[in-house]
Amino acid sequence: MNKKAIGIIVAVLLIIAGAVGGYFAGKSTETAKYKEAQELNIALSKSELDALGEIEGPIYVTGHKSPDADTVGSSIAYAELLTKLGYDARPVVLGEINNETKYILEAAGVEAPKLLEDASGCKMVLVDHSDYEQSAEGLQDAHIISIIDHHGDGSVRTGNQLIYDARPLGATATIIWMRFRNYGLEPDRQTAHIMIGSIFSDTHNLEYDSATFADKEAVKSLAKLAGLTDLSSFWQGMHAASLSYEGMTDEDVFFNDYKEYECAGKNYGIGCMKAVNEEGARDLAERMTQVMSDAVESTGMDFVISQISIDEGDVSITYFVPSNDMAKAVLEDAFGDATEYDGTSFIMTPSVSRKAVVVPAITDVLNAYPR
Repeated sequence: MNKKAIGIIVAVLLIIAGAVGGYFAGKSTETAKYKEAQELNIALSKSELDALGEIEGPIYVTGHKSPDADTVGSSIAYAELLTKLGYDARPVVLGEINNETKYILEAAGVEAPKLLEDASGCKMVLVDHSDYEQSAEGLQDAHIISIIDHHGDGSVRTGNQLIYDARPLGATATIIWMRFRNYGLEPDRQTAHIMIGSIFSDTHNLEYDSATFADKEAVKSLAKLAGLTDLSSFWQGMHAASLSYEGMTDEDVFFNDYKEYECAGKNYGIGCMKAVNEEGARDLAERMTQVMSDAVESTGMDFVISQISIDEGDVSITYFVPSNDMAKAVLEDAFGDATEYDGTSFIMTPSVSRKAVVVPAITDVLNAYPR
């Protein structure tokens, strides 16, 4: 090979080397810029804690009364996040947890949070709710530091600055997963396991319309952290537990997943429950008619409603059982055109969410026609 050919080859190699070097230099610059932006985002997120100042003593993190999987899992997860940020945060519950939640905690190897009977004088974080009616006794006399929720804004009001993070996602646990990321942190293995259960519970294994891209990404990320490879088996175990009311009275069943609301001067409650099939739904409906009158009296509500849902395979139905004439009139105005009435229940296909559909519809009715 002559010198001219060798020179050409060397020149070409130098050009290629320069291009490759430039490519990797560019990539290195991009990586550095990404890292810098990520660090800035974390610093910006943490800056919101500055306004809270020094907080002495425990912070109690709680979900709503009749604690379900999302409310318990979110309490545990957010307490862990605050602990990793340097606070003395403790998850608590406001009542007996249900069978589905017990299954999730046992699968993750975590004990249920302790019961908080009175929040008076306590420093509080509310997750999965923002209503006094659904929250701890004595909350009006507590110092509320933060509210993390995926419902509409509720009746809780505070004059002090607080962190308020409400997003229209499938589960509160998803919001908390996003907040972990914002702070550059990760939940531990057990907490990640519980958070998956929270998201699965509120989105019915990500099958409900309320399940968002964020919920699905959260499950993917949390599954890796939890080392949980068989999500299907975990969901099936959860679902079987959610359908079990073993050892519970009919009154226990009604209050198992029960929430109270106030609108246009009226107070009402909705107890949600699940059935395997329509025979089971009709049986539950008849049983609930026997306990709801007592529930109205014991709670002081103007009316209550039993919401019985079937979500099995291709079957998706909701039975609404009114406690009295006022409840029946409200349900007729809210859903009359979309339901059939069998003398006991208003039956709707497909099933609907209490949070996303039922409460907004009842709110519209009560605001339009105060009763």
